[in-house]
Amino acid sequence: MSLTVPAVVNLTAVKPLKTACYDNNLVNSQGIFLGDKPLKFALPLLLLEVSMIFFLTHAVHYLLKHLGQCRIVSQMLTGILLGPSVLGQCVEFRKTVFPERATYILENLSLISLILFLFSCGIKTDLGLLKKPGRRAIIIGAAGAILPSILSLGLFYGFNHAFPKDLRQSTLVFDLATRLSLSSFPVIAEALSELHLLNTELGRIAMSASLITDVCSWFLLAAFLASTLIIKASNPTTAVEIVISFLAFTLFIVLIGRPVTIWITKKRTPAGELLGEGYFIGMLMAALLAALVTEMIGFKYILGPFMLGLALPGGMPLGVTMTERLDSFFTAMYLPVYVVLAGYRTDFKELKSFSGWGVLELVVVLCCVGKMVGSVAGSLYVEMPMRDAISLGLILNIKGIIEIAFISNWGDSEKATAAHYSALTASMMFITAFCSPLIKLLYNPSTRFVAGKRRTIEHAKPNSELRVVACLHSEDHVAPLLDLLEASHPSRDSPISLTVLHLTELAGRSAPVLRPHKCGRCNSSPPSASDRIANAFRYFEQQSVPGTISVHPFVSAAPYATMHNDVCGLALSRKARIILLPFHKHSDGAHEAASHAVREFNSSVLRFAPCSVAILVDRTLPSGTTCAHTNSLLQRVAVFFLGGPDDREALAYASRITGCSDISLTAVRISLREDESDAPSATKDVNAHDEAMIEEFRLRHIDNERVVYIEKTVADGEGTAAVIRSICEKFDLLIVGRRKGKESLLTSGLSDWSECPELGVIGDMLATTDFGGKVSILVVQQQKRMEGVGEGEEERFLRSGVGGGDVRRGGEEMKNGLIPPPTS
Repeated sequence: MSLTVPAVVNLTAVKPLKTACYDNNLVNSQGIFLGDKPLKFALPLLLLEVSMIFFLTHAVHYLLKHLGQCRIVSQMLTGILLGPSVLGQCVEFRKTVFPERATYILENLSLISLILFLFSCGIKTDLGLLKKPGRRAIIIGAAGAILPSILSLGLFYGFNHAFPKDLRQSTLVFDLATRLSLSSFPVIAEALSELHLLNTELGRIAMSASLITDVCSWFLLAAFLASTLIIKASNPTTAVEIVISFLAFTLFIVLIGRPVTIWITKKRTPAGELLGEGYFIGMLMAALLAALVTEMIGFKYILGPFMLGLALPGGMPLGVTMTERLDSFFTAMYLPVYVVLAGYRTDFKELKSFSGWGVLELVVVLCCVGKMVGSVAGSLYVEMPMRDAISLGLILNIKGIIEIAFISNWGDSEKATAAHYSALTASMMFITAFCSPLIKLLYNPSTRFVAGKRRTIEHAKPNSELRVVACLHSEDHVAPLLDLLEASHPSRDSPISLTVLHLTELAGRSAPVLRPHKCGRCNSSPPSASDRIANAFRYFEQQSVPGTISVHPFVSAAPYATMHNDVCGLALSRKARIILLPFHKHSDGAHEAASHAVREFNSSVLRFAPCSVAILVDRTLPSGTTCAHTNSLLQRVAVFFLGGPDDREALAYASRITGCSDISLTAVRISLREDESDAPSATKDVNAHDEAMIEEFRLRHIDNERVVYIEKTVADGEGTAAVIRSICEKFDLLIVGRRKGKESLLTSGLSDWSECPELGVIGDMLATTDFGGKVSILVVQQQKRMEGVGEGEEERFLRSGVGGGDVRRGGEEMKNGLIPPPTS
């Protein structure tokens, strides 16, 4: 049986339909050994096309990602390479691999993936950002949208007579100017995620600004489609039916779809678990039906699923279910097919007459330049640095799959000719390819973490408030941190200002979260992990002596790759002197689990932190940990001092412990023997700073029976290891400096078998199960020095006030209300 597709006269359309006859029974091949040609059958051909697209897009992206390109540029370029502009010039290749009968199947699959992608994007879009978008986001978003609209539409209506007849008689220019002037939230979110800028200060502004304009764009789309259908209606009754149908669909989503989904997620889904398989399939069917309804009433299939997704609650469990079960496979596999096919239909041979597409390209240029100028002007108006303003303008100019979807729809409806379509798709690719590497070149979020003041415990004034940022990934990290904080002896003379930050991986939402933890949740809602963590620390504050410790809980949800931005930014704005991090390995007494993502996060914090950092390796059994104020498990503490900034910071932290009446402290000074230290090749670990601090420590605690000072001399690293091994098991907590990059005879040979370089040589040695046993370890790194500046020169530089980065940059979040200021 053969299927005939009717012929269409218009050959200037993007996908001109020609008469095509083929046997629709040719689905499965019997194989080449029985005489069949597999590529004549639908299934083998589909598998070949999908596999070719999958491997080629990944291969192209592997090459282009080193140039700072986003994935969609690689996918568009792959489509152009396969299309009639390059490989498709070979007629045999096009007929064999991409015949017209096969592209129908590919297009339908890709359209289904696009529908589900829009549904997922709607779910993960947090409309709560519109409640308090911020002054900067409103001004930048409005300036970046109004100026390009004025320029492009002013050109079109002011010089309408100069435009080609087909553009004058259609709404293509108006649609294009509206679409390009208003940034797309899902596209900006995806681009920021690929550029690792999602939870940076600039990324948050871009997300809020794009969300404001994107909501406006979808509202304008619905209004424009409704007005178009009403104008085309044959009688007033039909116009009324169109409006009533769309309103009924909207009310059904709001009054029935949303309440039912909330009931499923809260009443029928256990806390912390994903949606059941039946409910998940039901959500997918609802998205497809939403697309069907809006397509049937003439409002385009792209509007329905996105509206439905916006109405449904994101986060856990619905948003996370869509991310893990849908985005990770179906959209990741078939959505690139949609973009590749858009590039495949791009034919540069159609761009023969400049008069046919040149004017349209001028509109694109005006939109991009106008958005760039408007965004930069708005950024400068709110006192952003020029470099950040330009970067923000480039971010808001990034184009993606939403723009490609609109261009494809214009081509399908013959609103855009083949020349228009080819020019527009190529423009979207070139704009994104131009912006992405420039953003990476201009904007480095880590530069704002360069504090212009010493934020260390060693350099703190005596009896000053100790500002601490404590990071936790799970409730298992609560008890060890509470024990450490209690041992740190908060008092009225030397209080502790504690900022607790619960870190979770961003899942089920597009926008990252960094906010203070909110008290007073509804009693009917079960407490979340963040609630239980915050309550534990608040209880610790209540049980402490009034005025000794203040707790400020925060919640953060961000990708692990950029999670350190939240920690470092919060530490900078809170003027913290030390960040406490949990180790990436956790033991339950029988098994040990490790998280590679947490390890990379710890390394990033150590690299960019604007203050000192300490990693706590907890070796206490879960059944033995306690949160009570008077039952701390840390009773015997030792600090090993070999010399250097990190060891001085460790000794400074240990000095606070001496004030606790229930804890004994042993300070072990390890130095080289005189004959070894005098050798010309020996590295001097002893300097004036070390000697002064050691002498001060001894004199301060000379009459304290709970403080013991021991000196040990060794010849090499083997001797250092022997000294530490001989006494480490006598203590509950060992405090050591990280000593990153400080090689000497004291640690020679100890780094040969290093497994955890983020702990340093001594910390890594102690963390091994056959060395440290069940002793907890605190590895301390002092605030890093400036690149290329010596220690003495750095002190003079900081005292001069030139590097006031913590005031200029760190105060930006507080000034704009993103992060509450520290309490005095």
